[in-house]
Amino acid sequence: MYYSSYLRLDKILDAQQPESFKQGNEPAHDEMLFIIVHQTYELWFKQIIFELDYILSVFKKQKIDDNSEDLNLVRHRLNRIIHILELLNQQVALIETMTPLDFLEFRNLLTPSSGFQSLQFRIVESLLGLGMQNRYKTEYYSRTNEGGFEPKDLEQLQKAESEPNLLFLINQWLERMPFFDELYWKEFKGTAEKRMSIFSGMNTATFIGVA
Repeated sequence: MYYSSYLRLDKILDAQQPESFKQGNEPAHDEMLFIIVHQTYELWFKQIIFELDYILSVFKKQKIDDNSEDLNLVRHRLNRIIHILELLNQQVALIETMTPLDFLEFRNLLTPSSGFQSLQFRIVESLLGLGMQNRYKTEYYSRTNEGGFEPKDLEQLQKAESEPNLLFLINQWLERMPFFDELYWKEFKGTAEKRMSIFSGMNTATFIGVA
């Protein structure tokens, strides 16, 4: 196995094709930065979706064993997603090294494309639980006219939106847990009081020794 072939660097490093560098246009230096930052965003979105797919597969189970490795991996992978999102926020500082005038040197060449058309970003939103009913001007988000999605992308997005999301599945999981059964609360209260009486009878030195 060779480093560049394993990472498909021939495809990745050839994927930056600035419009302003094409014949007949005035090259805009910062367009390369613009492309690389957004391509990096999309790669991280792919990783987030990959992690969420696993997490959703756990919560879709009819029964979740709290003592299995599943929930530990869910916690671990959710934490990973948080770190990825923190990294993505830091990338904004890179974009800010490009002035508005630098951006305007090539922005007109990109019309009518926009970040709104990031399918993966919208899928991430959907998987986490942002429902269409909670969006402002919902009709704006489901369109294929200028500046909207291509039909195949919109179809893929609508499929993702129709499936159970993380928020729904976690609520469903919590509803299956027995904590709201009065019987369990009575048993818990009795056990907790018994344990508290044990600790209250221990002096500080004994407690430290046990710890």
